Amino acid sequence: SSLFRVPFIASPAAVPQRAMHIHGCKQTPATPPTTSDEESSGSTDDGEMKKKKGNRAMKKKKYPKAIKYYTKAVKIDPENATYRLNRAIANSALELWKDAEEDARRAIDLGDPPSAKSHFQLARARLRRGRLEEAAEAARVGLEASPQEPALMGLRREIEHAIAGREARRKKEAEAEAQRRSLAAGPTSAKSLLESARSAFVAGRVDDCARLCEEGRSAAAADIARAGPGSPAAKEHVREDISICSLWGKATMKQRRWDVAAEAFRSAVDLMEAHYSMDVRDEREAASNAYNNLGIALKNTNKMEKAVEALNTAYMKATNGDDKVATPQAAQILQNIAQCRVQQGKMDDARMMYSRALEVGLRLYRSDHASHALNYMGIARCLKREGKIPEAMKAYSTACQIWDGKDLEECLAEIPEVPSKERVEQIRQQCRQELAQLVLLLEELKRRQAEGGDASAPPAGSGTA
Repeated sequence: SSLFRVPFIASPAAVPQRAMHIHGCKQTPATPPTTSDEESSGSTDDGEMKKKKGNRAMKKKKYPKAIKYYTKAVKIDPENATYRLNRAIANSALELWKDAEEDARRAIDLGDPPSAKSHFQLARARLRRGRLEEAAEAARVGLEASPQEPALMGLRREIEHAIAGREARRKKEAEAEAQRRSLAAGPTSAKSLLESARSAFVAGRVDDCARLCEEGRSAAAADIARAGPGSPAAKEHVREDISICSLWGKATMKQRRWDVAAEAFRSAVDLMEAHYSMDVRDEREAASNAYNNLGIALKNTNKMEKAVEALNTAYMKATNGDDKVATPQAAQILQNIAQCRVQQGKMDDARMMYSRALEVGLRLYRSDHASHALNYMGIARCLKREGKIPEAMKAYSTACQIWDGKDLEECLAEIPEVPSKERVEQIRQQCRQELAQLVLLLEELKRRQAEGGDASAPPAGSGTA
């Protein structure tokens, strides 16, 4: 009827979210098919769709929204490494490092093979959480798989820098703590001065170290007097005095104040002889080390006989009087004795000491150990000075073969008495040059002999080692 017309109503598809009223009754249209975020069939395609939406959110820097989409993708396909990696990246953008670490770890577990990005995210998350060693290990594993990955290489440098910074802070804190304890112990305490001197030595402040040791000696004498000679406290102060003397000697050796170093080590060995038991291995080895340093200091003051006497005592204590004992310390002492004999011009004795040092070394290490090259060089120089050119060339050649078979890092590790890689390289070059000089010398001698000249006299300017 025209009196009661029903108005035209849009189809439900046209107005899906709006309620409709027909004859005063509220009705809700049927829900049409949809691809909204709230519904998913659980198919891989749905997971990919969520990932793409997450990627779009990432480009817009809407990181929480991106995490939401990646999480839905993960729920659809929990074994998909890419979804985990993308969520790790989004978590990293929000500095949610714990979540980022877990996702990156799972991405690595699921990857076949894991991507370099997954290794990067894991290492970075651990770095940001302050777990530096674990971060370094993650970066190492990643670089093993992708050696030329720039991001991982840069991150490894950042981790190494962070580790170095942490160690520097720890060292600084340790020094501050040592200083605090020194102040608490009192300004005149030998113990406090010794701790301060040690901190200065480690920091490379040898002038401060030497000054503190000189003050420490006076403080130790006062501490011993206050405690009463022979008392347990006095014995402890004597040990502090021995440590002060030894450290003082080391500091003045670095300053090249050889006479003061000799005085310091002489005081140390006198105290050790009076208060140490040579039946106790650690105390005997400490005395051997002090006598060895005393010998080096005396050698540098040109007091060769006294130096040799001190070094012989050092050797006796290092071996406990048994020549069959082979230790690195014993080999080093024999080398030092040989150097003294060279300076005295006693080439035969020097060669014998170098040979004994080589014998000890061969009992300790394999035949290509870098320390043997030093002994072969010493033997070669003695033979050269004695005019035994072919024998000298043979010894030089053996030394060169050892040098050429190792890189500088290996050499430095095997001869810790050499201070740096630069010094190792200098010694290697010197060995080659001295061998080359002998080759030329031998050729010149042969030429003279062929010409009927004096083959025994070296040509002018050939010089000696």
